Amino acid sequence: MQNEHIVIADELADHSIEPTRVYRQTSIVNRVRGIATNLTFYDEGCVQVRQKRKGMRVREHLLELRFLNPKPVTSRRPATGFLSGAVALGLVTLATAVAVPTTPLSSYAVSATIAVATLALLSLLLFIYRSDVRYRFFTASGRAVVISLTASFGCKRKTRLTVKEISDAIRDARQDNMADDIDYLRAEMKAHYKLAETGVISRKACSHGTALILSKFN
Repeated sequence: MQNEHIVIADELADHSIEPTRVYRQTSIVNRVRGIATNLTFYDEGCVQVRQKRKGMRVREHLLELRFLNPKPVTSRRPATGFLSGAVALGLVTLATAVAVPTTPLSSYAVSATIAVATLALLSLLLFIYRSDVRYRFFTASGRAVVISLTASFGCKRKTRLTVKEISDAIRDARQDNMADDIDYLRAEMKAHYKLAETGVISRKACSHGTALILSKFN
């Protein structure tokens, strides 16, 4: 296995694909997180991913779709605690507005109602900000994360549609590739080295991924 690893590493050459034929472009604007993601799909079986956070470029890279798993890992993070707090504070706001004016503390009714209502609104905003769904696409055999999309309030439907587009594009690109084929595994390992060189994945993720790929060699 180690010898195989050395041979593949020695064979590394820059076979970078320079796609030119665009067939689809899509974008997701997550205003809650301040992240804008643009994806450009190419006929050559690639996707260009560009992500910006609050106007500053975070990541830009080109991926060969045939080396990806079409099934993303989905992680849901509902901030239900803040929602429960918002509901409870909303009820307190209503009670304050109705009950306090009839008590000796009536002079504080307006200010108390505003204060509690503000807390309720803040809790609701935190619920919206903290609740999201994350979709992560991994390499087929090496299990390295190469695409991560976060869906928050206002862009969940768009993100779901984009995730489906990515999955469909990966399946189309993988039609003629066998996941256990030696040549395919060699090519995927080279792709991991390239991803590490360009900063898409860490060296540790690359090492772990190539180890997983080597385990599939018979």
